[in-house]
Amino acid sequence: MRPRILLAATVAASLILAAPAVAADPIMPLSQVRSGMQCTGLSVVRGTTISSFDVEVLDVIEAEPGTDSARILVEASGPAVDITGIGPGFSGSPIYCPGGGVQRNIGAISESIGEYGGKTVLATPIELMLANSVDPPRPRDAGDGIAASPRAAAAIRRMRRLGTKPLTALTIGGVSARLGRALERTGARVGRPVIAVPSGPLGSFPPQTLRPGAAVSAGYSSGDLRVGAVGTVAYTDAGRVWAFGHPFESAGARSLLLQDAYVFTVVNDPNASLTGGSYKLAVAGHDVGTLTNDAFSAIVGRVGALPQTTTVIANAEDHDTGETRQVETLIADETDVDNPTGFTPLGGVAPLAVAEAAGSVMHSSPGRLTGSMCLRITFRERPKNPARFCNRYLSSTIFAPDLGALGNPIAFSAAIDASTAISFIESYKGRTPHVTRLTAHVDMRRGERLAFLRRVKAPRRVRPGQRVRLRVTMQRIRGGNLTKTYRVRIPRGLKPGVRTLKLNGFEEPSFDEDLIELLLGAEEGLVPDAPARLNDLIDAIEALGRWDGIELRLAGAEARAFRDEDLVITGRARTRVRIVKR
Repeated sequence: MRPRILLAATVAASLILAAPAVAADPIMPLSQVRSGMQCTGLSVVRGTTISSFDVEVLDVIEAEPGTDSARILVEASGPAVDITGIGPGFSGSPIYCPGGGVQRNIGAISESIGEYGGKTVLATPIELMLANSVDPPRPRDAGDGIAASPRAAAAIRRMRRLGTKPLTALTIGGVSARLGRALERTGARVGRPVIAVPSGPLGSFPPQTLRPGAAVSAGYSSGDLRVGAVGTVAYTDAGRVWAFGHPFESAGARSLLLQDAYVFTVVNDPNASLTGGSYKLAVAGHDVGTLTNDAFSAIVGRVGALPQTTTVIANAEDHDTGETRQVETLIADETDVDNPTGFTPLGGVAPLAVAEAAGSVMHSSPGRLTGSMCLRITFRERPKNPARFCNRYLSSTIFAPDLGALGNPIAFSAAIDASTAISFIESYKGRTPHVTRLTAHVDMRRGERLAFLRRVKAPRRVRPGQRVRLRVTMQRIRGGNLTKTYRVRIPRGLKPGVRTLKLNGFEEPSFDEDLIELLLGAEEGLVPDAPARLNDLIDAIEALGRWDGIELRLAGAEARAFRDEDLVITGRARTRVRIVKR
């Protein structure tokens, strides 16, 4: 149901600075900010319209020597915030105070202090924000790209321990309500606030100019899945944009999507000390530029050229009805800034795309399913040699703690395999390659195409290297017996004599990882020794494909016997044969 609108924009006559010029606005140094100043804040509380509200400066918090920890303590009021107060999504809302006959930008709302009602918050001085360049040093050029000193980082951490909290949460748009709730619960558990949001307003909305007070998103991805953090633009100058007033992930040089955003409403939750307070229900919109700097006191980007991206397409098909679901998204590729957080956007969003497509195509969650996924990853450095594998899955062999969120156990298994493949890329020891495209196709049918080996009959006499017919009797799960004939090659080099021919069925591994935590980057998956060459990386990914057929063992030799295209066969069977010379 569409959320009830709690707030309305103030009338045009009261918008003192609702649409400041795109060019740089005058600023006020922190040394001139005084307690008691009556100012104006700007932010979007509904749609894309910038609203104004009153701001009173209560005090100025002095920075520790050599740090950028100075803050301005302010109190907000007025129709735009009286009902809800300030919460996540308001970070970056600029504050304009009179000075020298003009309105001057003194800084941007950035952190809560846990006050009931959320009216009293902290603001980051504009000088600290503008000290962060739109072109920070890149890791391979000059340092790690972080704009502030270690002492500043420590000061910010101390402020958070005192009860302040950055007013930004991770927003995820385009997932089912079921998966969205699971992401929110897991985010609360691991300390990374998550807000699952609608995919966008009906009919979309036109691209917005990023100007002070406009809604903005730091985006991991765009398209069907939009993952990132929504805040507010604090300052612009000739296409350069400063926002948030605090970090996104404090990672320095970045290559993320700079996006406009749409605000559905401000959700009213005044008890900020317990829940974090009211928040904007908002979704990222159009890709308008590149976020290049993720510093302690601001995120900074440039309107225009977009960052390098990876195309991810996840297709799912309901084999019984023919219905299909496709999730297509563009994911920011931070390879050229050395993946500064250690957790790539691809690793968080691509498995989510697989889970969403596979978990929703059936419109229900049948208890017993058979499915398969074929995954293909193309690297820019090897465009004609993609890594690929296919796996089959059975619902009865899967222990999935996240099953209720992901829709069905096949979706869970497919997402885990996709996550594991990407983890090889994240842990790769060589020069990290660029993933240009990842495609996944998941096929599912109701019921388990599973059978158990009962008996096997073979010719009494066999020769090494000979192809023979095996009559295999199996029992269908919750069904009767059936017998099928398969042609199998006897291993070469066997010594003559009477031997036991054994058939061993497939044993699917059981997954018990918490996939939701993996998607949020709160947990590291288990990855074998990381390869150091690209060809080895491709081989390692392809080795994730599991042989789900029957293995033959005879006189100490082992070989792949056969694979049934319709059934997954498990269990064991044996018979006696005489090996003779040619």
